[in-house]
Amino acid sequence: MKQRRIGLLLTLTLLLALGTIVQDFRFDQAFANDHDVAVKIDREVGALDVQLSDLRAAQTGYLAAGQNPDFWIQRTTDLSKRLRESIDQLRAAAPNSAARAKYDAAGVALTDLMSIDKRARDLVKSDQRLLAADVVLVDELDASQRLAGEISAVREIELAAANAKIASAARLRFGMNGLALGFMLVVLLFMSRATSDPAAASIAPASTAQMIRDLPPPVKVAVPAAAPAAAARVTAPAPPSPHLLEAAELCVDLARVMDGRDVPALVERTANVLDAKGIIIWVADAEGRELRPTLTHGYTDKVIDRLGTLAIEADNVTSLAYRSMRPQAMNGGGPGTTGAVAVPLMTASGCVGVLAAEVRHSKPAAEVISLAKIIAAQFSSIVTPGDTAEARSAANG
Repeated sequence: MKQRRIGLLLTLTLLLALGTIVQDFRFDQAFANDHDVAVKIDREVGALDVQLSDLRAAQTGYLAAGQNPDFWIQRTTDLSKRLRESIDQLRAAAPNSAARAKYDAAGVALTDLMSIDKRARDLVKSDQRLLAADVVLVDELDASQRLAGEISAVREIELAAANAKIASAARLRFGMNGLALGFMLVVLLFMSRATSDPAAASIAPASTAQMIRDLPPPVKVAVPAAAPAAAARVTAPAPPSPHLLEAAELCVDLARVMDGRDVPALVERTANVLDAKGIIIWVADAEGRELRPTLTHGYTDKVIDRLGTLAIEADNVTSLAYRSMRPQAMNGGGPGTTGAVAVPLMTASGCVGVLAAEVRHSKPAAEVISLAKIIAAQFSSIVTPGDTAEARSAANG
């Protein structure tokens, strides 16, 4: 009779161990799927930032004299429709009401932005370009920043929901494994007593619940940080805004580049617009493993040679901007020091490089980052992955 009970316990233990292994495998698959979902969400919401940058670049296109405003107005209309469709699609798949509310707020901000843009179009059609420039580069700036803020907030909510799901599955896995381990410890204890002391066979073994209580304290499951970017926000006094009309003229001239010899002057103008000591246009190589300084201003050849290339996986704001496809900023060490801004160069096929600027203020202002995103959208159309060092030498003159 005793042998039958021991055999039954061993069979149950074996089945429990096999079931635990199978369930662990399923948990691993679920974790991989949830991680893929989180990465997809981050990429799709990040694409909204790129579409907004393209929209703002198009809005500046019909400000400069000599341009055909009808082309840029139609492009602005198309880009706004595409941005709204993307927001509506992501809202339909939102995991909770908080995310849907943020998507609704982003839609309202887009509506406000396009309402203000209509005033600018009317001014352009009546040949009042300076007034139109004030509307596009000043009045629309608040609406575009509000829209960018809602996009950033919805990214945090979406990632928090995905991370919460992963953390819940991790806790469930830990509890299941703990129960299985407790049961096996009970079986081992029972068999040990049964084989070492036959007289003790009548003594009831410790209950499963008691064995679980006797286990060491569990190791805390590391829950991925939901929104590291939120903790990095620092409110700081904004330095003087760059010349907005000059930024519009620069974007138009970048869109009209026909000869590579015109590019160095445009890079120098970029430094003036962003109030930067130096500018480097980093371009990815054909294999997508390194970033190379192709267009520069404000640095000697000796400094550029010392910089060399940057690995895509390196720990710096330029490589991070390329990998994340999002603008990055780095504060200086204190008053009187320089800060840095790195903005990815985005195209329809992905990120092709990074515009990096060493700004004269220790804490880069939000307006500088917004203008850098607009200018980077224009530079992305004139650089190609795999540009060589000879292109850099020609650009530096």
